[in-house]
Amino acid sequence: MVALAGGMAAGDMTGDITGTGREEDFPLPPLRQDLKLLPAENDEYGAPGWTIHDPVRNRYFRIGYAAFEMLHRWSAGMASALRQRIEHETVLTPDYADIRNLVTFLHGNGLLMRAGPEATAEFARIARAGKPPFWKWLVHNYLFVRVPLFRPDRFLSQTQWLADIFASRFVTWLVLVVGVIGIIMTIRQWDAFLATFMGFANFQGIVWMAVTLTAVKILHELGHAYTARRYGCRVPTMGVAFLVMYPVLYTDTSDAWRLTNHREKLRVAAAGIRVELMLALVATFLWHVVPAGPVQSAVFLMASATWITTLLINLSPLMRFDGYYLLSDYLRIPNLQNRSFAMTKWSLRRFLFAIDVPAPEPATAHRRRVLIIYSIAVWIYRFFLFLGIALVVYHLFFKVLGIVLFAVEILWFILLPIVNEMKMWWKLRHQARWTVANVIVMMLLAGGIVALLVPWRTTIAASAQLQAAAEAEIISPANGLINEIFVTEGQRVAAGDVLLRMRSPELTSKQRDLELQLREAEIVLAQSRSSNEFLEDVASQMQEVLRLQASLAAIRARQAQLDVRAPIDGTVRDVVDAVYPGTWIASRKNLMRIVDQAGTQRLIGYVSQRDVMQLPETARARFYPDQITRPVLNVQIDRVDRFNSPVLEAPALSASNGGPLATRPDNNGALIPDDAIYRVSGYVIGQNEDDGGGPSRAASAKLETILRGTLEIDAPARSLAVQMYQAVAAVLIREMSF
Repeated sequence: MVALAGGMAAGDMTGDITGTGREEDFPLPPLRQDLKLLPAENDEYGAPGWTIHDPVRNRYFRIGYAAFEMLHRWSAGMASALRQRIEHETVLTPDYADIRNLVTFLHGNGLLMRAGPEATAEFARIARAGKPPFWKWLVHNYLFVRVPLFRPDRFLSQTQWLADIFASRFVTWLVLVVGVIGIIMTIRQWDAFLATFMGFANFQGIVWMAVTLTAVKILHELGHAYTARRYGCRVPTMGVAFLVMYPVLYTDTSDAWRLTNHREKLRVAAAGIRVELMLALVATFLWHVVPAGPVQSAVFLMASATWITTLLINLSPLMRFDGYYLLSDYLRIPNLQNRSFAMTKWSLRRFLFAIDVPAPEPATAHRRRVLIIYSIAVWIYRFFLFLGIALVVYHLFFKVLGIVLFAVEILWFILLPIVNEMKMWWKLRHQARWTVANVIVMMLLAGGIVALLVPWRTTIAASAQLQAAAEAEIISPANGLINEIFVTEGQRVAAGDVLLRMRSPELTSKQRDLELQLREAEIVLAQSRSSNEFLEDVASQMQEVLRLQASLAAIRARQAQLDVRAPIDGTVRDVVDAVYPGTWIASRKNLMRIVDQAGTQRLIGYVSQRDVMQLPETARARFYPDQITRPVLNVQIDRVDRFNSPVLEAPALSASNGGPLATRPDNNGALIPDDAIYRVSGYVIGQNEDDGGGPSRAASAKLETILRGTLEIDAPARSLAVQMYQAVAAVLIREMSF
């Protein structure tokens, strides 16, 4: 069996060659003369390996022992002669199928010498197939594009001596000592160290941040390049890649495939991280040496943010950054992602459908578990990554293009792989067999479909405020002095009763002035009427008298309001401590409340935009007070607003007052909700029978103040599928509005 795992830069043919086929001899096609057969490191089982290097395309193909022995004797010319030589000179016994598989592998990867019109036509066909339509190229590359900028191999060779000095053991130990000293000094000045970050809160700081990050990332890539060059590898290109239009530097170190030493490969992959960590140690010390200013901010960035982001991003093996190659080299599994994907798909098909097909490669049980766990982790990571990228491109571009790119991202990178795998399941359906596993899976799938389609009883939770049937806030009518108070806390009053009497020197002064002005205006008007000389002024004087009379009437009305009366029948509650005779009170200040406890208690609640669509005009509900000593109440909802509330009418529900709803005050002091919320209101119809309140709790149901809690509203039964459809439809309608 030929095991092949290909990649963008390399292929892998490491399996043993076995099989059966027709016993027919055939000529061996000639190999390309420019190919190089290089020794490779042994695999994890200790078996020797070799690498075929294609210098034209700079690609590498990993082969195993059997393939090497056949290629080593390829000059035999005929398949029969090749078989005889291998059987006589080695312990292998390949048959014609094995040789055909190797020929297929060589032909498929363009490693055979071809000539003539047929070969030219085939190469043209391959070239056309390798050049996808523009729309496919755009889909694959608009998120990630590589732009080669330099061919650094000659420069690296000339300056390798300098890199060797910095990579020497002496410099490494020196950096460690300096770094430890810097860390100790930083711990002693930790607050000052953190305060340096504020230096980036301006344009100059942002420029220094960009320059510092660029310099650090250049040194990171040079670390990879110099390390690879130290071990004799070529570095053909260095450049910049754009990941969702964010520039990321890269170095082509694919020539590291030729390395046979496992540790050397690990050093090449880890070189960039090592450079950044050494820079961070030196920068931690330099922060205490350089004077305050942009340079100190730059070394602070090196000592803090850069290496942390490197460890978080580059060390992750779930994407093809340094961490991926470190894990691949550590496990000695080239093309780790492709091989793990193939192994997991094979295991999934075998588990679900008992499909008896050979594994993509021979592996121990432990190795299979490693590959499967890794691939599942990558799939989960990619799902959220592509979902995040879809949201980024949606918000990054103008709406029409954003919607298109969002759809492409979801369909192409998330849904298409799932559809392709399901197509493969359908293709292999004739090989599937019933097992306990797939019966359980089918039952779970059927149960999931039922759970999605069956309408379930739904309840909607709303933040709510329970209040008396009638309630009135008593507010001071004007700036003034309290003369007398006629009520006390808890006293029962009737509508129209005087609660307190105020005196306003300001209004008294204005009234006196207006009375004098009115008297004077009436005298002038009388004189104008009695004199022919001033008859033409009568009309204007009459207007002045009327104006002063109206102003005086308004002042007298305000004076009458200084006798503060109860607007409703009820009980006096929440008398302000500052309300007593002789106290000065400003205008529009709360003095007390009148609460009517005799009527039916009412509730005001607020639901979200998603929930308001599910509510009918009337519904039953239950109110759960925040105070657990209060009973649960049955509520009848009698009004559901279909327009969002511009102002929060229940201040107790505001986050500023300890409630759950985020609000902000406007210029007039009203509370404006941060999110769209919809008002629902209703009245209490009794205590909940399941509450088991008892006499003490029933007595506590008497409401003397506002009570905050949660309103659980019964909504019509709906299936989960309908709920998801409505949620998606609401988002689409909202986002597609131009």
